Amino acid sequence: MNASTTADGQAPCPLCASGTSTHEVTGYDRTRPMPGSFDYRRCGGCGLLFQHPLPAPDEIAGLYPDDYSPHVGGRSGIKDKWINRVARRLYYDTDSPQRSAAGKAFMGLLFERVLGELRPPRGECRVLDVGCGSGDLLARYAELGWSAHGIEVSPHGCEVARAKGLEVHQGDVFDAPFPTGRFDLIILSHVVEHVLDPVGFLARVREFLAPGGLLVVLTPNSRALGLQRYRSCWFPLEAPRHLMLFCPRTLTNTAREAGLRLVRNKPRTEAKRWTQSRHYVRTQGQELPEDMDERARVIAASLEPSEREAGFERLVRPYLWLAAKFGRGEILELEFASAR
Repeated sequence: MNASTTADGQAPCPLCASGTSTHEVTGYDRTRPMPGSFDYRRCGGCGLLFQHPLPAPDEIAGLYPDDYSPHVGGRSGIKDKWINRVARRLYYDTDSPQRSAAGKAFMGLLFERVLGELRPPRGECRVLDVGCGSGDLLARYAELGWSAHGIEVSPHGCEVARAKGLEVHQGDVFDAPFPTGRFDLIILSHVVEHVLDPVGFLARVREFLAPGGLLVVLTPNSRALGLQRYRSCWFPLEAPRHLMLFCPRTLTNTAREAGLRLVRNKPRTEAKRWTQSRHYVRTQGQELPEDMDERARVIAASLEPSEREAGFERLVRPYLWLAAKFGRGEILELEFASAR
């Protein structure tokens, strides 16, 4: 482990190198019985929440189980509902009729959330999903007519994605063979929190953006009310795989160092994260047992299917919607364009 400290015993921030961090929360691997715990510190300079000590590069792969859920896959196709068919025809399909600026704005207000995280056509409709996992999201873009490509480090994830007919590079952004300026849309969905060098990572991703291209970043919000409420049981903490967690300011500043400029900050309400976090509190508790056999038993019991608690989610959703408006939502969704 990289356990470097400053002269006064402080942990230097991996982003700004400030030595003014303070302990924020101790996390556990709550999906499998991994020994020990993982401390997270908050930088007093830039606000980054980071794991300390950070793992060495050759230790990263060992943090991911073979059945890591993003690599396994789930629903890939777009559901055949009437509202989806209408939204596709008028807003999402690459062969949708040309519209005026006013028409596009109206359709955006009408349909923007109908198909979830999907974006309307832009440029030549070439999309790159970095960390595409099993290709579920990418397959939906391909279904809409996009030229869809992915990057994924997991061999199993690549195998599942390729079985869907997708073109996926097994590796990372630094060895990906794509030319500069290739893609009109690049997606980083819950990826940047997994990397050791976010500035270098984002700078490399920026090189793939076509003129007028858009980079969409989704990542847990280190200032989320859920972290304050549920502490080590906060579901998006996902120790030890989440190495660095950002707030809007730290992510925007990191992207700026990588040559990107903020286009839009879209507040997100994620009530299900509170349900998942509350489930951890009830079934595992804030601290996991030191005895590994007992820890394995607690984790196995907590992984049994649980009720969605729709009533609880309806109750907290307005509260979380308001929190998101003030930068305290569970998940960040920021859009960037190249500044160079």
